[in-house]
Amino acid sequence: MSEQASKKSPNRKIAMVIAVVVIVIIVGVAIYYIYNTVGIIKPSQVTLTGTITTTGANTRPEKITFTSVKTGYTYVATASGGGNPATYTITLPNGDTYTVSIHWVNTILSIISGDADAGTLNLNTFQSSITENWAG
Repeated sequence: MSEQASKKSPNRKIAMVIAVVVIVIIVGVAIYYIYNTVGIIKPSQVTLTGTITTTGANTRPEKITFTSVKTGYTYVATASGGGNPATYTITLPNGDTYTVSIHWVNTILSIISGDADAGTLNLNTFQSSITENWAG
């Protein structure tokens, strides 16, 4: 091997390593972008919107409460619209199960109110926003 060829060999190896690193970075960024754009990675939080309906006579929903089964932490959304059904919007951590309750008030005697069990929400989705309607 000539002296000229032996000098070029280390430079070629360095150039190859740099090229491989650049390609790996580009491919990694592309995969990350595609996963986030297409929705393959689950979001850490999910925005829920929907309606809250009370089933008792002369009642209207006042708020909806989601209680985390994992942590016991409560998340509360105020009912909007003033009617029955009402609407709500809330953002919850994804990957948790929640017990759901609706706080209602009597439309004739507002001093009468209560809470109704509305069920359970198993929130484990690839979507960043979903619609859920509740009755209690």
